[in-house]
Amino acid sequence: MLDDLIATGLVAGLAGAAVIPALRRKAFGRVKEDWLAGELKLDTVRDGVTVINKDGSQTRAWQIRGVSYDAKLDAEQISLLLMRTELIRDLGRLGLSVRLVASKRRRPLDVAATWPCPTLAEIGAAEAARYTSSHEVDWYLIASGHSSQALMDADQKIVSILKTYEAVALRQPEDLTQPCLLTGLLNGLVCGEYRRDLLPQSSNLSGRIHGAEMKFDRDTGTIRAEGEERAYMRIISITQWPDTVSGRWMGQLLGLDADLEISQVCEPWDANRALAVMKREENALSNGWLRNPARQEEVDIILNGLNAGTMMLFVSQMQVIARATSPEALDALVRQITAILGTLHISYAIETSGAPAVWFSRLPEAAKPTLYPGGKLMRPLTLRDENVGALWPFVHAASGMPANPFGKGAVRLFRTPSGQVYQFQFHVSAEPESRGNFVVFAPPGGGKSTLILHLLGGLAKWPGVLSVVLDSKEGARFMVEALGGLYQGFDQLALNPLDVGAESKKNRQRIYSILSAMCGSMALSSDDKVHLDHAVDLAFRLDPPHRTLTEIFDLPFPQNTDLRRQMARWVVDPKGQRGQYSHVFNSEHDSLGGLLRNHLVGINMNEALDDPDLGPPVVAHLAQALSQSAAAASRGFVIFIDEAAKLMQNPGFAALAAEMYREYRKLNGAVGMAFQDPAALLRSPVAEAIIEGSATMIFMPNSQANPDQLRSLGLNEEQVAFVCGRTITAGQRQALVLRRDAASGLDESAILDVNLGYLGDALRFYRAGTAPNRHLASLKAQWGDQWLTHL
Repeated sequence: MLDDLIATGLVAGLAGAAVIPALRRKAFGRVKEDWLAGELKLDTVRDGVTVINKDGSQTRAWQIRGVSYDAKLDAEQISLLLMRTELIRDLGRLGLSVRLVASKRRRPLDVAATWPCPTLAEIGAAEAARYTSSHEVDWYLIASGHSSQALMDADQKIVSILKTYEAVALRQPEDLTQPCLLTGLLNGLVCGEYRRDLLPQSSNLSGRIHGAEMKFDRDTGTIRAEGEERAYMRIISITQWPDTVSGRWMGQLLGLDADLEISQVCEPWDANRALAVMKREENALSNGWLRNPARQEEVDIILNGLNAGTMMLFVSQMQVIARATSPEALDALVRQITAILGTLHISYAIETSGAPAVWFSRLPEAAKPTLYPGGKLMRPLTLRDENVGALWPFVHAASGMPANPFGKGAVRLFRTPSGQVYQFQFHVSAEPESRGNFVVFAPPGGGKSTLILHLLGGLAKWPGVLSVVLDSKEGARFMVEALGGLYQGFDQLALNPLDVGAESKKNRQRIYSILSAMCGSMALSSDDKVHLDHAVDLAFRLDPPHRTLTEIFDLPFPQNTDLRRQMARWVVDPKGQRGQYSHVFNSEHDSLGGLLRNHLVGINMNEALDDPDLGPPVVAHLAQALSQSAAAASRGFVIFIDEAAKLMQNPGFAALAAEMYREYRKLNGAVGMAFQDPAALLRSPVAEAIIEGSATMIFMPNSQANPDQLRSLGLNEEQVAFVCGRTITAGQRQALVLRRDAASGLDESAILDVNLGYLGDALRFYRAGTAPNRHLASLKAQWGDQWLTHL
């Protein structure tokens, strides 16, 4: 069967597959009923889930969360298409009329937050002004029939077959004082307001559905609804499909920055009647004067499918409903919609006098047993089951999460290309100890520092959460201090990796890992490891302030060994000779715990990051000490390590990095590292551990990126094309975010607009370089402790 589909042009696509109309029945229905003169046919809700019409027909509805196709390979997309086709076919076999609805509506956002300093408050106010609301798309499947058993069977099939799509039956809440999504759906079908605040209604639905005063202008087709707010609507009906149309068509429409609805009514053909009709057409094609080989082939495929029981035919009606707050905005939106349809060669009609008939045909109702289905539809077209399945991909546009382990709210808000708001989080869930580690891949000058500092600044809305930036070349200095943080060089800190407190298994391992990193790229023998263990023993035999590297150096490391020569660089030996790095780690006490009074700390690692021997142990100690102190004294922490490529060349640091990505979640913390390209990470023997331990990967476009390396990170071809800069729109600043978690099944990707220009004057806090740092110094000299208010 799949070969037949492909032979007739069916191809997989991001949001489904191509559509091939089967019968192209275009004759307009002649609907004599005046919908405005009669009352609605909705009557009662039985058992909290089944809607009963006045004619006794029954309806159930399901809300579908959908699937993100951004990370789906072609084979997966075809598999999902076949699942949707199977479901549509099964519902048709049950004799059920199917209505499919995609409703895109603007919803309010609550982004209120309390900030620890005036600069962050100014940024927060600009963010709140931009993100007052967000468009959300809700997907619904509605099935209507005359049999309770058919609806119960449908429920089992929908929940089972659409498990990947997370289909959930709409039912009234047990507490009748709580909002009811089923009532909200019915209200939306009646008047266009898909509300989430309406209470359950069980009887006299025609009179008790909230609704709105509907006025149809039969000359222009404009529908005016007087509800919570005045709305103007217009219906664009599909009158003919081209030979093939990608499932992306719906994505293009839903990508418009506007309220709209896409809906389709599907009434199944009786199998025997469909066979009879198709055989008549086959005879007509065979005996006619004009031959149509393409149509003959299509009819043959349909007859084979009907005879084998592997295909169902439906009479359908598809419409797009534009919604705006003024006639002028409505006209503009209709032009946008029709431009998209025209580009895709989809024929359409803007409804005028027939608008009421099309509008009310969306309401749930079982098909009447007639010779031909769809007798009451204004714009009937006959489609195969796979056509319907392809048209409805149920795309879930990634929207992020509304909370994390630190509290409610997003770290920061961004827009996606479809205009929806994305709530960024480092973590995969809001549960305590969930993973929040991340990896950033960005070329030099790609805006990485600005984006990361913007994100870390967002963490400051939760009191007690510490963010630490281990910086390179003072690139983050201005931003850290402008956002109310503390910035200083690592050489200004009093460091002692042995000052870890009482002896414990964890503290022994902590010292051992730092000592290993201090050995540089040296391959440690089994004897060397024994000597390092001895050094750890000696450390715990001394109490601070005597517990230093210089104090323990002489005994555990044998004379004339590579190990002793490596360790000598870090101490003052018994002869008084100072090693190259003896000034780094020999303070009487470690001072890192004193940094925890700040919400944001930046540490300049210039010298350390440029030195492959000095950097790894210093960064390892800073990360270890800060994480342990923060875990005990704060609500959580995030440590970001910039330019990590050189550090990962050190075996000791690489092993410690893998441990951080594995263990930090248990401390309610997270770690992130930045690389210019994936190669630096993939070369490391612990690359797999770091990738698996990452909840989030952030990719900035890089025209020099290696596609094969990106594929090895699990990116599909569309994502590879984006990262390599082949699909970037000129003038835009965008980033690709991937979030994955095997335990919960999270597999989300989103392209985010990371242009912070909307911050307006607050953008002055996001600067980097020598000149901004000099400006910072001059403000401090002029205003002292009050310099921040003059920035």
